[in-house]
Amino acid sequence: MLNTLQARRLPLPLFLIALLLIALNLRVGIVVIGPLANGMGEDLALSGGALGLLTTLPLLCFGVLSIFSPRFAERWGLETVLLTALWLLFLGLVLRLFGSYFWLLAGTVLLGAAIAVMNVLIPSLVRGRFPHKVAALTALYSVTMTLGAASAAGMAVPIRDAFGGDWRYPLAGCALVALAGGIGWCFMLPYRTPAASGKAPSLGLWRNPRAWVFSVFFGLQSLLYYSLTAWLATVFVDAGMSEARAGELLTLFNLSGMPANFCAPLFFARMPNRRLAMMLLHVPLLISVPALMIAPTSQPVLWVVLLGLGQGSMISTGLTLIALRGADARAAAGLSGLCQSVGYLLAALGPVTLGLLHDAAGNWRIPLALLSALLLVQFIAGVLSADGDPIG
Repeated sequence: MLNTLQARRLPLPLFLIALLLIALNLRVGIVVIGPLANGMGEDLALSGGALGLLTTLPLLCFGVLSIFSPRFAERWGLETVLLTALWLLFLGLVLRLFGSYFWLLAGTVLLGAAIAVMNVLIPSLVRGRFPHKVAALTALYSVTMTLGAASAAGMAVPIRDAFGGDWRYPLAGCALVALAGGIGWCFMLPYRTPAASGKAPSLGLWRNPRAWVFSVFFGLQSLLYYSLTAWLATVFVDAGMSEARAGELLTLFNLSGMPANFCAPLFFARMPNRRLAMMLLHVPLLISVPALMIAPTSQPVLWVVLLGLGQGSMISTGLTLIALRGADARAAAGLSGLCQSVGYLLAALGPVTLGLLHDAAGNWRIPLALLSALLLVQFIAGVLSADGDPIG
C-alpha cells in the first residue's frame, strides 16, 4: 500500500484526464432515455410510469448504495473501486442493448449502482488529492459531466434515425463512452491512495440537522434535474413540437448548464455572503419552472436556457458544498454518502411521480406545478445550507 507522500505524486494532468473520463460517464446513460422515450414506449408498449422508472431506478440505486460507497473505498481504495464501477457501468449499458424491458431494467440497475459509487467518492477524491483546488476542479468536472449529458441528449435521435429508427444504437454509443473510461482508469492503479480515503457517515452526521437540511437541498435539486431529463422533451412533444426539435431543446438545456457549472462554484466559493450567492443562483429556476408550466411554447429557448443555467449552478454548487463543508477528505466522503443517499432517495420520486401524474391528469400542468412548489422548498434548504461551520 502506498503512503500519503507517494499518493501525492500523481501528476495533475493524469488526474484531470481520469476525473474527466468519469465525469463524461455520470449522466449519458440516464439522459439518453429522455429523447428516445416516446419511441421506446411505442415499441415496448410502456406507460408513462414504466418509462419514468428507467430514470427513477438509477436514483434509487444512488440512494441505497451511496451510504455504503465510503466503506468500499475504505476497504479496497478509491482508484480500485472507481475502476470497478466504470466496468460495472459498461456491463449495465451493454445489457440494455438486448432491447426488452426486462434487460432495460436490469442494465439500468447496474448502471445506477456504478454511478452511485462514483457520485459519492469523487468529492473525496478531489478533496484528498488537491485540497486547494476544490472549487476549480469541481467546476471542470461539472462542465464535463454536463457536456456528456448534452451530447447524449443531442445525438440520441439523430443516431437512432441514422440506423433505421433502432433506439438501441444511441444506447450502444453510451456503452462505448464507458468502455473508454474503464480503459483510461486502468492507468490510475499505480497511483492508488491508502484505503482510508473514505468512511461511512457516523451517527453524529445522522443526528446533525444541518446535514439533513443539506440532504434536502441536494435531493430536491437532483429531483428537478432528473425529472426534467426524463420528461422535458416529452413536455415539448406533447405541446406540438417534433421529437427532433424537442431533443434539440433538451440538448440546449444541458449545454446552457455548462457555463453555470464552471462559474457557479467559483462565484459561490468567493462570495463573502454565501447565502446571498445561493439566492442569486436560484433566480433562473424561479423564473423558468413556473414559465414552463404556464406557457411552454411561448419562449421555449429562453425557458430551457434559464433552466440550464439554474440547474447547472445547483449541481456544481452542491458538489462544491460537499467538498468544502466536510472537515477533511474522510469527512467529505461521509457527508457525501449521507447527502447523496438521502438526497437521491428523495430525487427518485420525481420522474416516476411526474409520469404517473401526467397519466392521471392528461397534461403537464399538475406535474410542473408540483415541481414549482418543490423548487421553493429547495430554495429555502439551499439558503440554510449555504454557510456555517464544517460538518463531520
